Parts: sequence; C-alpha cells; structure tokens
Amino acid sequence: MKKLLVAAVSLALLLPGLRAGELGDPAAPLKISEWIKGGPVDLAAVKDKQVVVVEFWATWCPPCRTSIPHLTEMQKKFKDVIFVGVSDEKPDVVKKFVKQMGDKMDYVVAIDDDDQTSKGYMAAFDIGGIPHAFVVGKDGRILWQGHPMAGLEEVLDEIVTGKYDLAAAQAAARRAAESEAKREAAQAKLQELAQLIKSGNDDARARELEAELARLDEEAGGLMGGEKFDPADFRKRVLFSGKAQEYQKALAEGASAEKLAALEKELTNDAPKAFDLEQFKQAIARQAEMQKASPVLEAYFKAVSEGGESAKVPDLAKKVEALQLKNPELLNQIAWTILTEEEVKHRDLELATRLAKAGVDASGGRDPSILDTYARALFDSGKVTEAVEQQKKAIGLADDEELQNELKATLKKYQDSLAAK
Repeated sequence: MKKLLVAAVSLALLLPGLRAGELGDPAAPLKISEWIKGGPVDLAAVKDKQVVVVEFWATWCPPCRTSIPHLTEMQKKFKDVIFVGVSDEKPDVVKKFVKQMGDKMDYVVAIDDDDQTSKGYMAAFDIGGIPHAFVVGKDGRILWQGHPMAGLEEVLDEIVTGKYDLAAAQAAARRAAESEAKREAAQAKLQELAQLIKSGNDDARARELEAELARLDEEAGGLMGGEKFDPADFRKRVLFSGKAQEYQKALAEGASAEKLAALEKELTNDAPKAFDLEQFKQAIARQAEMQKASPVLEAYFKAVSEGGESAKVPDLAKKVEALQLKNPELLNQIAWTILTEEEVKHRDLELATRLAKAGVDASGGRDPSILDTYARALFDSGKVTEAVEQQKKAIGLADDEELQNELKATLKKYQDSLAAK
C-alpha cells in the first residue's frame, strides 16, 4: 500500500469523489456465481427485516477454518441474523470442504462472482487479509467490519438489542484510520532518511526529517517497534546494515576464522544498542538452513500432492527428517502444511507430529503458534487428551487477543470431541 501512496494522492486530487469505504456506507449487493449451502440471500429483499453478516474466507486459510465453528455457534445464537460465507475458490473445492465440515459449518456458503462481491466489501475498505466479516444492518448500511473472532459477537449482541452506537463506531474507526495514516507517513519519512544517510547526503533535508520524525515519534508513542526515535542511533543502524551484509556474505562464502573474527569485532564495536551478535548469527544460520532444505521439501510436497509419485514418499519423508532442522519456524511451517494444506493428499501424521514436537523443543515451548500446530498434530492422530493439554499451554502463552480467540475456539473443538467419546 505504501508504494501506491503517491498515485492514490494524485487520483484523489483528480477524482475527489473517490474515498475508502466507511461504516455507515450502503452495503454492496451480493454478486454470487453459485450458492453452495443455503441461500440465495438478496440484501434488497431482507432490508428492514434482517441483519446480514458477510464473511470472506477460503478453505486453505487456517484462521478461516478456526473461525468456522464459532460462526456456526453465532448463527445458532442469532437466529434472525443471516451469516453468509463468501469464497473465491472453485465450487468443487468448496463443496468438498463444506461436506467434510458437515454441521460444523452450518450457515450460508457461496462462491463470489468474479470477485464482484469482494470488490464491494474487501477492496472498498482496503482489506487484504481473511477471514474478514462485515455486518449489514437492517437499513442496508455497513455497521461493522473486522476479524470474525474479534468483536463480532459483541457487536451483534448490541445490534439485535438496539444498543449499537453507529456514530461512536464511526468516530473510533476514523481515529484508527488517522493513526494508521500517520504511521505510514512516518515510515515513508524513515525510508527517505535512511536513503539520504546511505548515499552520504547527510544534509539539511536529513536534519529536517530527523526533527519531524522526533515530533511524530513523540505523538505516536514510538515509531520503531515501541522504541524512542534517536537520530544518532538511527544513523548508526543504517550505516551498520552495510557491515552486517558484509559479514553475512563472508559467512556464506566460508571465510577464514581470522576474517570472521575481525568482522565480528568490527560489528560489535559499531553496532547499535539493540544489536545482539549471537541472535544475528542464529538468524543467518536459519536462513542457510532454509536454503539447504528447500530442494528436499519441494520434492516431498510434490510427491504427496495429487498426481505426485506416491512411491517416492517414504524415502523423501526420511530425507526430510535427515535434514535434522533446528529452525522452529521452519519445522512448524512444514508440520502445518502436512496437516492442513488442501493439496496434500498423503498426510503423514507421524512425521507431522515429530516435526511439530521438534519445533516445540527448538522454541523452548514458548511459541503459542508452534504449540497450536503440535496440538493439531496430536488431535489428528487421535490423541485428543494430549491435544487439549498442549492447546491450553498455547493459550496461556498468547499475548495477542485475536490469536487467543483463535486458539480458544480450537480448544473448544478439541474439548467437544473429547466429551463426545
């Protein structure tokens, strides 16, 4: 979005009537190519009668799958609200998924008609990630938009009881948009300052930017991950990045111990205050590990996908384990792909469980997302009690409300399965 900022401003000057979507705007019609489950739903026909939740999702999206049971529970709770899940995937893919979900996905499901519905909602509000939901009020206006597991249920409670304050929601949305615009403008200025420093043009413009960024930093409460903007430290970081790249190149080329030691000394002497040499070396090692693993992983996932050479799978699985990966994020990604990727037709649950457990161990058991993957592997393997235990650990470590909600919804699924036994 940053790259389009100048073009967007230019268009705004030429076409002042264009603007991003806002709460209170009339809802766009639902342009649907095929109704997979339930429907059809015509917003014009239900105007003044029912509230409609329009949610954008996909079968390949893990957070979407996590939110589906929660949406079903809300559909049961709010009987006079119509929930519509819209995907842009092929009908046969969605039909298969919906059939597998059964009663766990008990609301209207539809296929977007050439992204026309998405354009009227997601693109209009400049939303790029899914799942994402929009609430259309009885008056046909959009009353709320956001992640379906981050406030949707509370908003619907207020709407159906007549307590929802649209004006207050609009004011909050405007404040959030203004804050985001300021943040983006500040990031653009940081980039400009960095380029001036790299090119040696440490001139009046650089000083002007430093003063402006110091002011913006004070207003925003931190532009650099919560850290206070320090012009001298920022200049040091920019100049230091070149030396860090030189060290990384020397490592990749197998430089002598003497040369690496000299470069490390230089790095340490010139490093900004937040730099940690050991963490930097670990990051380089992880990147090298990913590059080494890529050919094996590519061959493995090609073999386990539809049309792949299944006879090669056992040998390739051994090669995956023989990599003895240490990067917890990479281990987690491989395990999650085996467990959830739609294209994977031969799911090796034992391999996924071992890789997920290795990821937990490599992360010291402190990453909630990796624990979530391990819990999923256990659940899919029939070890439901252990899955519940690991999912509870993941929830306890999550410090993000949105992630916590996703993890709790998954835990409920596991607990329901355990209770049904």
